[in-house]
Amino acid sequence: MQAYQQRMARILKADKPAFIVTYLPAYPPLKELENSLSQPSIKLTEFYQLQDCHLATLIAERNTSLGKLQLPSTRFHYEKKLIQGLQECISQTNEPELNAQLQVWLQIKQHSLPFSWADMLQKSTETRQALSANQGLIVGGTQDGLHETLAAFNFLLASQQQDIIDHKELEQHLHKLAQFALPARLWRSQHLLAENLNQTTLWLKQHGAADFCSVKPHNNSKKEIEYLSNVFQLFFIEKIQAIASQINHYHYKLSPIIELLLKHPNLAQAFKNYLSQQHQQGFADYQLAMQQHIELWQLIFKNCHLSPGHSARNNNIH
Repeated sequence: MQAYQQRMARILKADKPAFIVTYLPAYPPLKELENSLSQPSIKLTEFYQLQDCHLATLIAERNTSLGKLQLPSTRFHYEKKLIQGLQECISQTNEPELNAQLQVWLQIKQHSLPFSWADMLQKSTETRQALSANQGLIVGGTQDGLHETLAAFNFLLASQQQDIIDHKELEQHLHKLAQFALPARLWRSQHLLAENLNQTTLWLKQHGAADFCSVKPHNNSKKEIEYLSNVFQLFFIEKIQAIASQINHYHYKLSPIIELLLKHPNLAQAFKNYLSQQHQQGFADYQLAMQQHIELWQLIFKNCHLSPGHSARNNNIH
């Protein structure tokens, strides 16, 4: 992008447009992602009645100082195990009053599980890294991690309905999300292109691009127009549009997952607003910037009776 701007500026003997380094906005603060569900408590006498159930061990683990500091992903896995423990204990308990209490706890935990999943998805450090890291841009190859990112999101989405999940596999998928941070690098790439293409389109118009070969005869230099055409071909068509093609590809591959997250009833509105702004509005802004830049060049080619790639490719462009 910078080379594209610099080459055109040299040909037009003008200062190049200012290059804009773009960053994603801050991820929603955790306080905006909180849910207000209350958790059931258990009396000590009730706890002692559970000693024959594996459930007692799970509850004891949770109430240690370490258990109270669980990561969102560990907590979600724990809640899955707790529901399974409740179900097993209900099947083993013959005492009616305790059985009824266990049924109540089971219903509460089953109701709160989707919120535990939402906490895991929204609050995990790995997810925040994947969705908001301001480090790097897409490259356009396997190193961008599209396959790993899709696999990770699909695993996380499927984990809502699974009775048992592999904690190690869950952590591995979260690690892959953070490692590649593809959504964040994708959104930052499209934002960088949108901002700088808008800036370059405006700059070209300010230097009379719409009037090349028509109103302003001093711009009607055959060599100058051929050099500009070469720059457009070499940098915009062959390089910038190649990356733009990858942006489109990644966007449409990730869109079904993003749409599911935007419709999820238990995810916070602040989280959905962030996704919508980056994935939907950001992509629309990027598409508009591309369209307006191309339309300006179409006007230049029309006025100058040229087409992309028309001028000699062996011209030296400095």
